[in-house]
Amino acid sequence: MPTLNAPIRTLSLVLASSLAAMPSLASDNPSAHQHGHADLQIAVDNERIDLLLLSPAYNLIGFEHKPRTDEQRQRVQAVESWSAETALINTPAGACTINSTALNASWGDSNDHKPHHDHKHAHDHEHGEDHASNSPHTDVEITQSLSCPGLSANTQLETTLMTQFPEMEYLNVQWVGPQGQGAVRLTPAQARFQLNR
Repeated sequence: MPTLNAPIRTLSLVLASSLAAMPSLASDNPSAHQHGHADLQIAVDNERIDLLLLSPAYNLIGFEHKPRTDEQRQRVQAVESWSAETALINTPAGACTINSTALNASWGDSNDHKPHHDHKHAHDHEHGEDHASNSPHTDVEITQSLSCPGLSANTQLETTLMTQFPEMEYLNVQWVGPQGQGAVRLTPAQARFQLNR
């Protein structure tokens, strides 16, 4: 699994500090590990968009431990390849191109993890052995820098994240840019938004 390089780490810090003051869309702790939910933070500068996706690993790869089998390693590789080739958000015309991307997962050590169940799940489902009560909670972070020619405050943006990853039921989107800031909660049925909301 690649680690974040210095420019991407800087991007993550800038996005986090820019969006930290925004009100949360969720009534509970927005940083809580919650299956079915993910957060997408967006910084807009003219035609450039910097993105930070934070999601429980379960939403993207179906498990939350370090890959143990060839099939699990292939799942991680498939998500990494998809995120290197697919803009996390785009215009309906597909005008955005990826300038840079990185994926990072901090795999927990289940030997050091104490069992607990204070996290919330978006829905009831069986996790099987991949999510036993003593397994770690791993989050995946994907960063991208996009070039989106013709981007304006009235540009409609969309995401295919919930189509690509059906375990993702909600995507909380927060953005900041020259026109101000905003937030929206996307679902599979409503995966579009405008920056001027």
